[in-house]
Amino acid sequence: MKKVTIQDVAKELKLSRNTVAKALNNSDTVSYETRYVVIEKAYEMGYSKLSPVVLNEFKLRNKIDDTKTIVVLTRREISVFWNSIIMGISDELNKYGCKLQFNFISEQDEKNLVLPLDLQAEVSGIIILSVFSINYIEQIVNQNIPVVFLDAPSDLESMAQHGDIVVCEGYNSIKKITLDLIAQGLKKIGFIGDITYCKTINDRYLGYLSALNSAGIDADDSIVANYHPTHKFYKTDEVDRALSGFISMPEAIVCANDDIALDVIRCLRGKGLSVPKDVAVTGFDNVEGMAQVEPFLTTVRVGNQRLGRRLVQQLMWRIQNPTFPKEVIFIGVEVIFRQSSNRS
Repeated sequence: MKKVTIQDVAKELKLSRNTVAKALNNSDTVSYETRYVVIEKAYEMGYSKLSPVVLNEFKLRNKIDDTKTIVVLTRREISVFWNSIIMGISDELNKYGCKLQFNFISEQDEKNLVLPLDLQAEVSGIIILSVFSINYIEQIVNQNIPVVFLDAPSDLESMAQHGDIVVCEGYNSIKKITLDLIAQGLKKIGFIGDITYCKTINDRYLGYLSALNSAGIDADDSIVANYHPTHKFYKTDEVDRALSGFISMPEAIVCANDDIALDVIRCLRGKGLSVPKDVAVTGFDNVEGMAQVEPFLTTVRVGNQRLGRRLVQQLMWRIQNPTFPKEVIFIGVEVIFRQSSNRS
């Protein structure tokens, strides 16, 4: 078989030999698009002297690289909310021709700093869905694998140096919901959510406080449950204890998410109280199936499949741009007003 030369590639593309030579050497004096066309043609023709740098760039552009393995790490908190995010991750990884490896991290492994065995294999990137301890995160990033986090601890700065962080906007959306309650004449507005757990819930609490402050209403700590229970208010008994601990029943309760809001509604009904007639209730996440609950829940739509796809997109960008500064990306959301917060 005849050996393919630079002249052969130039003739095929009707370009000068000099231009092709510069393109194959990844010279900035040739436009990126021209370099791409030249590299593609040289690869197709079997040109044997493509440099590793040029070949790598060509592979990334055309997704013909060896299949990348992306590892997703999370705690065992799978629900409809998490399932839809994972579905978005899977769909987007399929577009990139990547393999998805899913790993549950136990509390014991996190405590003992035990990493999944998969991280010892060839892994191109990591998506972390849960907020783990900083010691465990440091163990992960020490593997020198690109990492993208969904959410972060309340003190975002402790995590920002370790990888890109994707965060759903919560401050303005919860402020908008709280202001709507206030506009209905309600002043005794409570809050339930573990603000020590992650930035998104802390942001939602700050939005709640900001709305009260802008209306000249003092926050009433006796109707706020923002501490750290064992299960972060994701258990009905923890929600019930929070409600029972209130000095008096609020006119409205702003909940950190839909799961908490659903338990609040159940507990209130168990106490003989009606929602929204006696107590207005709001959530966050627009979890699928919440619309089946009576009354319909006022909430915030995140778009979980879109969120999953965005995590993958950021990771793919980071893999190709490892030296760029770490980024914090805020995802826009949509407030949905429904019956549960309408006291009129």
